Amino acid sequence: PELISGDMESAMAVELNPWVEYEFRVVATNKIGTGDPSTPSRVIRTNEAVPKTPPANVSGRSGRRHELVIAWEPVSEEFQNGEGFGYIVAFRPNGTRGWKEKMVTSSDASKFIYRDESVPPLTPFEVKVGVYNNKGDGPFSPIVVICSAE
Repeated sequence: PELISGDMESAMAVELNPWVEYEFRVVATNKIGTGDPSTPSRVIRTNEAVPKTPPANVSGRSGRRHELVIAWEPVSEEFQNGEGFGYIVAFRPNGTRGWKEKMVTSSDASKFIYRDESVPPLTPFEVKVGVYNNKGDGPFSPIVVICSAE
């Protein structure tokens, strides 16, 4: 944080992450040196917000015949921005219109398996994975092409 002059009685913390617990301390400094930090403040949780961070590294994984296995790196808790966090997995055969969407309600999830007996092996799919919480839907990852299992 910026240095605050000695006659100030308050300061504003900015750019804090939503839905994160924070504690604050004050440290005084002068020409002679730096004092010990104050005792921590009470724990303060910032307000919830719509998630802003989509999952990273969306990719395909090996699976069984007629499966499309979609994997991603889960979003860490500090970027979930509120309760009710989950993923929206969207996919469609390459070159088609209209996304099929499936909700994955576990915040720890790192993959989704779509099974369809009519999907031939090595069918390319466009895939993206988005995020949501109780405040609303956040962004999707960039679209990647993943092939169904052989």
